[in-house]
Amino acid sequence: MSVIVQGNRRLIIWGISCVILGLLAPWMIKVKDFGILPFAEHSIATGSTASLLFASVRLVVLNTLRALPIYIGILLVGEGLGIFDTKRSRWFKIFILFLIPVIYQVIYLIYNIAYDFGVPAMTLVFAIMIVNRNRNMARSVVHKVTVFTLLLFGVEWLDIVPFLTAYGFGRGNVSMYLKDIALLNTADNFLNVTGICLCIIFVGNAFIIARLLNIYMREIKAVEHALEIEHLNNQLQLQSIENRSLREIQSLVHDLKTPLTSIQGLAGVIAISDNQEVVKKHASYISDMVDKMNVMINELLQDDSKQIIAIRELIEYAVAHVPQLNSIAEFHLIIKDNSLVHANKIKLTRAIINILENALEAVEKDTGCIRVVVEKIEGGEVSIVVIDNGQGLMEDQSVLVWEIGFSTKKSSGLGLPFVRNVIEKHGGQIGIGNNVDGGAKVIITLPGV
Repeated sequence: MSVIVQGNRRLIIWGISCVILGLLAPWMIKVKDFGILPFAEHSIATGSTASLLFASVRLVVLNTLRALPIYIGILLVGEGLGIFDTKRSRWFKIFILFLIPVIYQVIYLIYNIAYDFGVPAMTLVFAIMIVNRNRNMARSVVHKVTVFTLLLFGVEWLDIVPFLTAYGFGRGNVSMYLKDIALLNTADNFLNVTGICLCIIFVGNAFIIARLLNIYMREIKAVEHALEIEHLNNQLQLQSIENRSLREIQSLVHDLKTPLTSIQGLAGVIAISDNQEVVKKHASYISDMVDKMNVMINELLQDDSKQIIAIRELIEYAVAHVPQLNSIAEFHLIIKDNSLVHANKIKLTRAIINILENALEAVEKDTGCIRVVVEKIEGGEVSIVVIDNGQGLMEDQSVLVWEIGFSTKKSSGLGLPFVRNVIEKHGGQIGIGNNVDGGAKVIITLPGV
């Protein structure tokens, strides 16, 4: 909130500075300094249309430079005060715009120079309101100032159009003087066409630039929105990784709890036992439990730490960590072989659990069927096949699923790449595809001991 207030205060200060500059403009920018009158006099003497055009161009530039700070100042002040916000009162908006004729009156009192608050001025007042209500340009004051400057310069050309005088255009002394010269030299049609054409060109350019700026700001918003979504996805991925790590730690703590409980109980038995044989037996068991705990901790901390383990123990250990398998219609665990494998129990278990959880997400609870088949294949390798009766994979998903970030469930897309990495570090292979009878099939092969 403080940043917004500070930014608004800065706009108000800049706006007031521009208004002050507009009050000083008649003193700093004078008609004689622009050489308008010499060109006008030359046009009277020679009937030169070119001299009249040069005088008109200089007058339009002069009027633009004098009026621009005033209108820009009102625009910035209105922006800083939030006057053009849709929640503001309509009368409050109109009040700030009435400051322009007040400023004109102050200039007349100071310099005795009459700024004509005619149709062009009122048109520009409404232009301020329109530019400020443009939502796509609302974020950039520079864009608004650019568009408004072109509008001002284009509208100022209408002040030198003779046939518009009756409609409230160009009633200032110098403007009327140049239009009188045009009538004297029969160049009024020339000024009519020139003024209107240049007005159309600059006003048209203002609208074109406004349109381009709108498109540009929409693109910026789209990019920012995409970056926000990407940032959110990154946060979700990090959260997913943290959750996975937390689950691994929870599993490890659960696995460590059993030997610790045994050690605690055996230590109590040793403390009250006088039988040396019982003490030796329990002490040996405690030593075995501690060795088992060390292996488990090493497997978690070091990827290359492995032990020889029976495949039945590994699979049953993984299945025990996915109790949701018992809630579906059918779950079959078929172990046809109990070969030994050289494995990091923690990492390999997490990989198999990930496969089982994916299968669970693919099936319906009431009709879901998941089969896990373990058997020995040629070459002494062990095969682990997980089959579900879900919808299966689309044509190209069997390749895309291994890419980090790819997911069909709006998840992090890290699960299967993690699984493949673990399997390959164990010297095995993994493949995924559709089952003949429907659903998906994952095949894992591991080298046997």
